[in-house]
Formats: sequence, C-alpha cells, structure tokens
Amino acid sequence: MGRGIGDRRSRARFEIVGTLTGTLQTWRRLEIRNLGAGGALLEASVPLPPGSRIGGRLALRGRSSQVQAEVRHITTLVERDAARYLMGVQWESSERVGDLFSPEGMRPVQIGARETVERRQAPRFIAGSDAELEQPQWATVELLDVSTTGVLFSSPTLPMVGERGELRARLGDASFLAQIEVRRTASPRPPSQGHRVGASFVSLPEGSRLHLEDFIGNARH
Repeated sequence: MGRGIGDRRSRARFEIVGTLTGTLQTWRRLEIRNLGAGGALLEASVPLPPGSRIGGRLALRGRSSQVQAEVRHITTLVERDAARYLMGVQWESSERVGDLFSPEGMRPVQIGARETVERRQAPRFIAGSDAELEQPQWATVELLDVSTTGVLFSSPTLPMVGERGELRARLGDASFLAQIEVRRTASPRPPSQGHRVGASFVSLPEGSRLHLEDFIGNARH
C-alpha cells in the first residue's frame, strides 16, 4: 500500500511502502547517416567497440523490420556539448534489409566523402530524417510512488528526458502495464543507489487503468 505525500503535482502521489519492482523496456534510437544492402553508418551518443553485435528495429520510409549487425569501425566526433560517435556496421542478413531498402529516389554517397572510410562492397545512400535503428533496453526498476497520471521509480540505468518506454509491474494481485515518457531524472547519491526517474503515463490499457485506480483507492484507507 502507500500513503499520500504532499507536493506540487495536480494529482496526489502515493508512496510505495515496501519493495515493489517492475521491468522497464526502452528503445535507444541510433540515427542512420547512410545505408545500403551491405551495411550502414550510425550516429550514437554511446560507443560500441568493433566486433560488437547489435540488434533492433530498423525503421525506413515508414516501414520497419528486425535486423542484426556487427560493428566494424568507430569514429569519435568532437562536439561542444558531448561526444558523438559514428559506427560503421555490417548487416548479418541482407535479406531483411533488402525488404525495406530501395535506392529509388535516394541520393548516393559520393566516393571520397567523410563517411566512406572503408571499402564497401555495395553502394551506400543518404538516409532520410525518419531512418533509425531502435535498440531494445531492459532494466529492473523499483517503484517509489505512483498516481493515476505518472510514476516515480529507481533505475540502475539513466534514461534520457523525453525517452519513452514500457513499464510492467504487479500492483497487488494483478499485473500492470503502461506506456511512459520520462519527464525528469536525478543522479544517485551515493552512486550505489539507483537513478530516480519521474515519468508520466502516455497510455494505459483499460484493465491496467482500472486496477491502478483500485490500488490507489485501497491506499487511501
């Protein structure tokens, strides 16, 4: 159960008494600079060493497919705010990419451009602004307080503000599922504690919404 805690929120939050854990799934979005049937050049904020294998959902021109790739090389971009990384990857199966990829209407990468640092076996094309590779990330989180509009939890990993994900937990005797959006974060002190993450509910299945209302209603008594 829980108890109401005073704050500036429009809806009362109820602190979780005891330990209530859940699973958070988020998607790390990697921007695609260029791609072809053989591989792609990705931009990311977190580097992966050559030889690493990555998998996720490749989105291109409004369509998507699950793909796997191997990192072949990495380049660091020096920027004012934070470092960014360019990672060249090779698709492990070109068939799934081929189902999405069509060079028609796409501008080819010119030989000698900054991105073409390796000898490719297939031509590359400039990706559109909607092209991205989404990597699934999972973490076990501890729920700290909850309301009908959002939740505060402790997480071993630090998601970005604005990042969306799927939260699963058990509230009482029933399962709970919610699509969430991260609104604020706080670094742990001491470092051994989890990151505090405040998130709002983007959508709730009807069953989860009703169960959450019952859970909070019982906590009021």
